[in-house]
Amino acid sequence: MLNRLEALKIFCVVAEVLQFRDAANRLNLSPQVVTRTIGALEREFGEVLFYRTTRQVRLSGFGEQLLPQARQLIKDSERLFQNRCQVRQDLVSGLVRVSVPDSPCMRLILGDILDGLRSYPSVILKWNVKLGALDDFDGQGVDILITLDLPSDNRWIVRKAGVTRNRIVAAPSLIDRIGMPKNIEDLQQNFPLSTVTDPATGRACPWYIHQGRQFFPAQPYLTTDDLYSQLEATRAGHVISYIQGMTCLPYLANRELIEVLPELERASWPIYVCHPQRTDNCPRVDVVFEMLVESLNRRL
Repeated sequence: MLNRLEALKIFCVVAEVLQFRDAANRLNLSPQVVTRTIGALEREFGEVLFYRTTRQVRLSGFGEQLLPQARQLIKDSERLFQNRCQVRQDLVSGLVRVSVPDSPCMRLILGDILDGLRSYPSVILKWNVKLGALDDFDGQGVDILITLDLPSDNRWIVRKAGVTRNRIVAAPSLIDRIGMPKNIEDLQQNFPLSTVTDPATGRACPWYIHQGRQFFPAQPYLTTDDLYSQLEATRAGHVISYIQGMTCLPYLANRELIEVLPELERASWPIYVCHPQRTDNCPRVDVVFEMLVESLNRRL
């Protein structure tokens, strides 16, 4: 007999990663079980949930309508049991080690977490800024990890917390002085742009806009191997830059920077909050984990 709630959880994970094998790894299930469960759900609803080819998986129209309802149902069911088994605040104590990307946005997230932890004075937060791929972490020196990498194994419990995308940004003072570009070609040819270099090759990286659309600035005004030097030059009104959303988000929020050509579709990446399987059902980790997911959802 189909366990509908568990089936909907599987559906939500597949919808998140859009790969049946990756979903199976995350759920610690076989790909065959995931495929059978989705098939059973499709028969239950009498609708196709995913369109599948050898190259990609995408949600059907019905699947897109079902996804927010399924997420809400799962959230409500979890809240029901949380309310029945609420952990006493005095039992939430000890060290929680969090590793995050080096990004100005993470400083805003840190403020949110510290505000939330006022209700849990016995929790000690260790906040580390660490670069590197998820596979570089062995899960021993960290309790929670924020990453753009989807885990490739089942050592991690993972929650998608939002999506970040690159932004073309400039200081208002620069736009007041030279005007706003009419289109991407005008931007490429006639405006002072910056570019960063690949540390492995020393070559300038292209501006990758979306789905293969990319260009190299015709005559870059600034080339640097340091993302924060690029950011400061942009804030000072010297250049227009193509910057990762988590890096420039605080400055867009306070109007130090504005978006250029915001109507363009941009490259985007999901952000994941992860914790090792060994910390499952650890109250202090659960509390901080949920705070991080909520803060990223709100900020991004």
